[in-house]
Formats: sequence, C-alpha cells, structure tokens
Amino acid sequence: MDKLSRFLEVIDRTYTGPMVDEDEFDLKYVAGGVQRVLQKYAIKFNKDHIIQQDDALIDRAFEAGLDFLLECGVYNRSTGRLIKFSRDEILTTLHSAPSGITIGEGADARDYRPRKVEDTTPPQVSGGPIGTPLSESQYVPIMQSYWQEPILDLIVPGTLATTYGRQLRAKSPLEIAASWQEVYLGNEAAKRAGRPGLSRMCVEMSISDIGHLSSISRGGFKPTDVHVVPMIGEMKTNHELLNKIAHSIHQNGVILGFYNPILGGLAGPEEGVAVLIIAGWIALHMIYIPDSVESCPTHPFTFNSTAPGILRAVSVAATAFARNTHLLTEFMTSPVSGPGTESLLYECAGMALVASVCGASRILGVRSAVGVVENHCSGLETRFNGEIAHAGAGMSRSQADQIVKLAVAKYLRQLESKPIGLPFEKVYDLETVQPKKEWTDVYHKVKQQVSEWGLPLG
Repeated sequence: MDKLSRFLEVIDRTYTGPMVDEDEFDLKYVAGGVQRVLQKYAIKFNKDHIIQQDDALIDRAFEAGLDFLLECGVYNRSTGRLIKFSRDEILTTLHSAPSGITIGEGADARDYRPRKVEDTTPPQVSGGPIGTPLSESQYVPIMQSYWQEPILDLIVPGTLATTYGRQLRAKSPLEIAASWQEVYLGNEAAKRAGRPGLSRMCVEMSISDIGHLSSISRGGFKPTDVHVVPMIGEMKTNHELLNKIAHSIHQNGVILGFYNPILGGLAGPEEGVAVLIIAGWIALHMIYIPDSVESCPTHPFTFNSTAPGILRAVSVAATAFARNTHLLTEFMTSPVSGPGTESLLYECAGMALVASVCGASRILGVRSAVGVVENHCSGLETRFNGEIAHAGAGMSRSQADQIVKLAVAKYLRQLESKPIGLPFEKVYDLETVQPKKEWTDVYHKVKQQVSEWGLPLG
C-alpha cells in the first residue's frame, strides 16, 4: 500500500476512533499504561551501569512498548478521538518500513542505513543549532560553521530570533516569511561552505502548519531535504501536524517523525521513558509513515538529554530497535552547557557514545545550552559529537559503559548550574568562520582526555 493510501486510512480513524477526554487519556491511558507494562514485563534498570546490557530485559522493553501502544493508541487533539491499530497491523507496518533512504543530492547525497548493536559501520551524523534562536546578522556565519564540517551528513538549522527585524507571529504572514527566509539564508550558508546539495531538516521556522506548507514547495525546501514533524507531548497529535504529513507525502519528501518523552510526569521513571520512546517510535510509523524517527528525551528541570537516567533509557530504546527492527533511528545530544566549556564536550561524549554503540542509525547534535540562549552554539561541538559517534562504532557496550561513566562524572555537577558558555562571536572569528584558539584548545584538551580513556579519537 502506498503512503497516501495508508495515510488516508489514518485520517479515517481520526474521525471514527473512540472518543476520550484528554485528561483521562493522560492519566489513565498514558501514565497508568506505562506503570502497567513496567510491572507486567518487569522492566527495571541496573543503576550500576549507564549502558544497559541485559538483552532479555531490552527485548521485554520492546514488547512492553508495543503492548502499551496497543492499549493506549494516539490521541488526536483536533477530534478528541483515539487512533488505534491492531498488533498485526503494527507488525506488518514495521516489517515494510524503509530499510534505507538517500538524502541530499549530487556530490552531497548520503545513503542512510540501519545499524545493529556494536555495529562497526559508523552512524550518520547530523548537526546544527537545532532550534536555537539566531540573530539575523549572524545566522549565515553560524550556519556556515556547521555546513563546512565534513563529518556532517545532514544539517539542522537554528531558528531566526526575528524575521526582517520583526517578531515572529505564528499562523501569520510572518511565519511564511520566516520559513522562506530560512530557505534563502540556508542556501547562502551552504554556498559559502561549498556544499549546496547537503540535505537539511526543515522547517524550523514553521511554528504552525502554514510555514511548512508554504516553504516545502517550488523553489523552497526539496524532497531530498528531511521534512520533520513531531508528536505533541505524550502520544498526541493534531490536524496541524497531520497537515504537514499530507503535504510532505504529496511532495514525495523524506519524512522524519520525532517524539520526545519527558522524564517524570506521565512517563514516570527512566524505565518509563524507554518504554515511551519505543511506543512513540512505533506510533510515528503507524501515523506519520516516516522514513526515519528521532528522539530527544528530556529532563523536566534542566531540559537536557544527557542526565544519567535519560542515557540509560536511550541505551535501552536504541538497542531494542536495533535488535528487533530494521528501522532508521536517531538520538539528539542536548546538553545544558554551551560553547567554550569543557562540560559541553563531555556531555557530547556521553550521549553520542551511548547512541552509537547501542545501534542508533544517526547521531544528532548539538543543541548547546539546551537551545534557549541566542547565538550560543558553534560548529566545533558538532564536529566533536560526530567524532565520538564514529569512534564508538564497533566498541563493546561494556567498554563504552566505562567511558560514558567517566564522561558523566566530568559534567554531572554542572547540570544544575547550567554553564551556558559563550556566544558564537566569542568562540569563532566572524570573518573567517573558524574557531578561535581558546575554543580549539578546550576541544583538543577534552579530545585527549577521552582518547586516554580508550576511545580512539586520533
């Protein structure tokens, strides 16, 4: 069945599924459902390790995620109904999901393929400021600092802090203007870096659906770019998001669905985060019909993805998919630390190594200072994130676990203080778009330390 036919069946279910109150969905279906499957499948992590290595536990976690989705479904906030699927439908969909895609074009085209646990083939590396607000005056040099990094297979833009000097307003003409500005400024950064065909995720400036529908069209973002559509909160969608999927299907675009569960809250403990990543990724394949999926599980207070409990959840979810599916999966490095700090690079070492050895297909980063401080980002940390991911290919989980624990010890006490570091113009030369000596000195120092721990960074 083609994508459009499958998607139309999904839309039918948004109008015919069971009606449920949203509060009841949150408390009974999600929070209650997570606790049910954690008990049923005896999901309990070994806290002596970051990277979980009990494959029986990991396979049970995969079954728990599938069980959870069967009972919970996905809530459509636009209709107040549940979208649900049978076990046979889910297994058929997972079996027929893409086992590889090509992104980008020309000399910059990249083949994206699944990986297994402890795979010797390095993961792809995607990078950029990932939604960090960027000033209009520095947008091009900041983005060029990423485009020019040879290790990157895919670019993820930041967001414009303003558009043509004006505050962005969702669902207004300014959202359309900003989305097209993302096209034009990105084209200029790619041209300056000499990599015009490299794929990029889009549309960062599309707060609602209208920016996506406008700029993924003639003269804008391309089918070979990666069209990104999230789920809302825990296991929810709405018609605005489904509008984006409908448009990307008709544009024959590469679709990426992402789902970011939050530690605590409805997910409960870190074990619940792992179950929700698994369930959410399966749900994305059922509803958005993507080519690949991504997650950045988030801490409720520090908003990062590098806390130890989250890393444990990532290790289980990544391994569960690498062992039980051929799906294309990706995890984001979102540290609390910013450019110029050692802790930023140690946070990269933690997340990128966990995801790489546990079989993630692609490593995404770096959303420095958790993406909330204007211009606090640079291409150098994304280079380091990718180098860690490549160096981890083929390493055993037990060896990687020891290195990750050393990295976590280097930044754990900084998570609460949030060392946001320095803005781009303090760590890069704006004219040459090269990192300044002070920042490269930190980079080489941390690289040397991680190499001494046993990760072959060269």
